[in-house]
Amino acid sequence: RSLDLTGGKPLEYAYAWVLAVESSVEGRLFASQGHDPFDFECSAIDTDRLFEDRDAKTLKMNLKDWLQRDTLYLVKEGNGFDTHYLCDIFFLTKNREIVLVDVTGLDTDDQVTKKVNKHVRFMRKIAGNKKMAQKFKWRSVVLAPGLKGKDTVEVPKEARKSIRVIQGRAARGYLRGLQQIYRYTRQFEEDEDGEDEEDG
Repeated sequence: RSLDLTGGKPLEYAYAWVLAVESSVEGRLFASQGHDPFDFECSAIDTDRLFEDRDAKTLKMNLKDWLQRDTLYLVKEGNGFDTHYLCDIFFLTKNREIVLVDVTGLDTDDQVTKKVNKHVRFMRKIAGNKKMAQKFKWRSVVLAPGLKGKDTVEVPKEARKSIRVIQGRAARGYLRGLQQIYRYTRQFEEDEDGEDEEDG
């Protein structure tokens, strides 16, 4: 079994910090093939939840009262809080997009496809539901650093505007130090040698 290098609070905090710094410098995040970057410039990191504390699938109905456009949020979990079933990190863009960032250690296309399908079901549920949408546009980014370039996960056509998958070297590039960890453990020696530069 592959070693999951994306789990655990210390690494989640590290990823949040890296993404916060990048967005602060660049003023945007997650440009990928076929997608424009999100217009987001971080000036703070906080913890909170999009879903109720003890019901991971019930969306909070007061998001507009506390979501800040310049804040990157780490999902608050544990100590009485249920595991968030859709993302690890989220943020609100200047264009009123709520972006769910799901960092996964899964390393096969079947496994990552199942995770993507969770986001597809959520987007279907929220589409056309003005009460749930709360006047926001909803987007998902699935970062799959363990998925090699030859294993491509397809997002259903209906959801491609809302969901993007960034995998392999491209995902590890967003997570900076993760690339070095993979190289150190030699898990992805074959991946590093054979993966195309434009993997993603």
